[in-house]
Amino acid sequence: MITIPQYGSMLSIYLCVLAAIPCMILGLFGKKSKVFNIMISFVVIVSILGIHSLEVFEFFVFLFYECVLVYFYYFFRKRCSSELIYHIIFGLTIFPLICVRFAANHSFYAQYAGFTGLSYMCFKIWQVMIEIHDSKIQKLGLFDFFGLLLFFPSFSSGPVSRYEPFKEDYASSCKGSEYFEFYIIPGTKKIFLGIFYKFAVAFAINTYLISKIPENVSFLHIVLYMYAYTLYLFFDFGGYSQIAIGMGYLMGVKLPENFNKPFLACNMKEFWTRWHMSLSTWFNDYVFGRFVLNNMRNGLFENIHSATRWAYLFTMLIMGLWHGFSIHYIIYGIYEGVLLVITDVYVKSRYYRKVKKKPYYKAMSRIICFQFVAFGMLLFSGRYMNF
Repeated sequence: MITIPQYGSMLSIYLCVLAAIPCMILGLFGKKSKVFNIMISFVVIVSILGIHSLEVFEFFVFLFYECVLVYFYYFFRKRCSSELIYHIIFGLTIFPLICVRFAANHSFYAQYAGFTGLSYMCFKIWQVMIEIHDSKIQKLGLFDFFGLLLFFPSFSSGPVSRYEPFKEDYASSCKGSEYFEFYIIPGTKKIFLGIFYKFAVAFAINTYLISKIPENVSFLHIVLYMYAYTLYLFFDFGGYSQIAIGMGYLMGVKLPENFNKPFLACNMKEFWTRWHMSLSTWFNDYVFGRFVLNNMRNGLFENIHSATRWAYLFTMLIMGLWHGFSIHYIIYGIYEGVLLVITDVYVKSRYYRKVKKKPYYKAMSRIICFQFVAFGMLLFSGRYMNF
């Protein structure tokens, strides 16, 4: 069985670029083909998962299962509105990921449960379900929906696309010269930048720093690992994201940006507007915002400040659980939620309004914020949590 981890090697990137060539040729002639894109994505996804692997079987079962649920609710919602039916079906769409997360904590079952890209497919499915419920999606085209779910450049680890922006970009066409200028050239630049991040910087950090840190625990080793892992995670995942976005450009779709100089953030609220942005904005729109709005409506909280702070805790806990049900992910989620609450209190204080105008404020805030970020990444890694 041969599998090709997406963007895990230069060979993988080369094969993905080859797969995109037919779409690039169409683009240069001012055309796009949804069917063609889906067919290419199927071929690449099967190559990623392994044509004879259990993952491919699970992928097709999952795809069929979720599509039946989504389209059942889509046609049901056109006839009537039932919150009970919505919550039942939404719960059923979540069920496979919950099973996989539970299985991941048991070594015997972990090898048989789930497939690469499952989590990010779930985000797209849930977003579509929510917007069907909110009547924001009036027409759910089969090719548009499949195109969103299967778009291979972002299949494994995002960025997380939204249905309507993806559909518009997916269907739009432009002149060949515009496609070359606004898609091929920027996409190629992003791919090369991503390769530099992932295969030069991240590789060097992992090879010459992380792998050299002894396993025995000492304060110095923990601190070294904390900083090294934080930088490695940024350059590795940031590099992956740049490659994925660049590959999307070659396919004629502008995927959302994922990172915007996150280590220049002055506080944790700003950090989450810069780090893994497609994921954090998804949680902001569909978890945080709804938690605040729904609980203010039902009178659970007396004021917006209380609702907002509980929403931070709830949202980051859910984000931690999304990564996995291991204790270090739960602790990480709670840690990030508490930091956001503290930050919210801080930025509303008189002291903040006074000190933020000082010339040294930004530099000192960035240094301090990075320490909190790095400690959070240490928790996220789970390296020193032998529970």
